[in-house]
Amino acid sequence: MWRILVTNWQMKLLALALAVLVWLYANSVVIKTTTVEATFDVTHPATVDVTVQPESQRVALTVSGPTSVIEELSRRNIRIVHGVADVENLKTDRVDKIRLDERMVTNLPAQLQVTRFRPSTFELTVRPLATMMFPVNPPKTVGKPAPGYEVGRTEIRGFSSVTVTGPADVLKRMQEERTGVEPEPVDVGNRSESVKDRKLRIQTVVHLDNTTVEHIRCDDLVEAFVEIRRANATGVIQAVPISVLSTPDSVHEVEITSKNPVDLTVEGPAESIQDLSASQVEAFVDVRKRKPENDLPFFEKLIVHGLPEGVKLAKEVVVTARFKLPPKK
Repeated sequence: MWRILVTNWQMKLLALALAVLVWLYANSVVIKTTTVEATFDVTHPATVDVTVQPESQRVALTVSGPTSVIEELSRRNIRIVHGVADVENLKTDRVDKIRLDERMVTNLPAQLQVTRFRPSTFELTVRPLATMMFPVNPPKTVGKPAPGYEVGRTEIRGFSSVTVTGPADVLKRMQEERTGVEPEPVDVGNRSESVKDRKLRIQTVVHLDNTTVEHIRCDDLVEAFVEIRRANATGVIQAVPISVLSTPDSVHEVEITSKNPVDLTVEGPAESIQDLSASQVEAFVDVRKRKPENDLPFFEKLIVHGLPEGVKLAKEVVVTARFKLPPKK
């Protein structure tokens, strides 16, 4: 008996081969269930726009079939495809509720069967598209210029309108509200020179209000200019006397009851304000149109003449005054 077990190696090989064949056969016929991830893809004509809910468009498929076939799924891109139809005469938005079924699944081996979809339905909003022309707003900026510089004027040069494609109701609302489209912002970080003739794309996200966000399409580019100029400095002109401008035949004296003379804070190019003094400017209030009906205090905006070009008051100054009326008899 021992001799048979030791020396009969042909029988051993035959037994091993039979065991392997039995294992392969069992593995091919045993039914297994597993879950695979798939993508819900929507195709549609170019004349409409389609939004999908849930937005992730991911689907978990529960499939069953032979173990050997299920092992192939890791090498396949499983997709669920739905084609939007009947949009030739679409005038307003339409909502389609799509229930998934096995006929939509692509790249799935024929030996496998889908037993469950999660989620089982998707909601499609189908919107007719339109094309219109819209003005382009001046570009916004991001970043800070170099120290001592600031952003001046920004403008669109050349063609100031672009062709926009988007949902018809969205474009109509934008047109009614006279909404321009926004170009991409210009980076002015650490710049000391103006940005000239920069070609910008149009941003595709439109905020119609605080809660409504829409998407448009625009393939046009626009040329923009962003001025980078020296930043204004601030200075103080001390002890500027305030005078009164009244009608020549006025018999009523006007008394300024607020501080007089006054210190004026101005802003502008540093070289223009560094040597300014009270003798170079004139400050007054104009009361020619005011009637002296009583002796109560009144308020007038201070007017300043003689400031150099590019220099202005940093803030409005209001002067308090009153008429000196003769005593009542």
